[in-house]
Amino acid sequence: MNFLSVFNPFGIAFAAALLVPYIVYRRSHPYEGAGCPNRGMVYVAKIGMYVSLFLMCFHLGVLEQGFTNPKELMSLFWLISTSALTSGYWLSWALLIKRGGKSLASLTVVLSAVIVIYSGLLQVNTLLFTFGFIYLIGELYLIRKTN
Repeated sequence: MNFLSVFNPFGIAFAAALLVPYIVYRRSHPYEGAGCPNRGMVYVAKIGMYVSLFLMCFHLGVLEQGFTNPKELMSLFWLISTSALTSGYWLSWALLIKRGGKSLASLTVVLSAVIVIYSGLLQVNTLLFTFGFIYLIGELYLIRKTN
């Protein structure tokens, strides 16, 4: 197994596109987690997010089969559809930063989780799919219980 079979350059681009607005938002809106009664869910959400982003960047070869046939068509479909979803994600971040609110925060979380879960489905990557759901559940819980 060589490096390029483990490394996913498009996955890194999408992971960066998901992470950059989050970092910018957290820099301008610090969060201590004091409003959440269940500290364990904070860790569940963070583990789900970071493991999902890691699995988008690297192929571990565990519980994954890659794109189904025809592989070239499926990978092109994944690139186009994930780019469209990522554009919607960035738009939701722009609206969230400008207006705020739980509904926009929920939309942003759902869009990011859909991108991860969708990537796991199309790439037949069970771990990515699973951690996408863990991330979704943890973040939606945090949004509901804080503020």
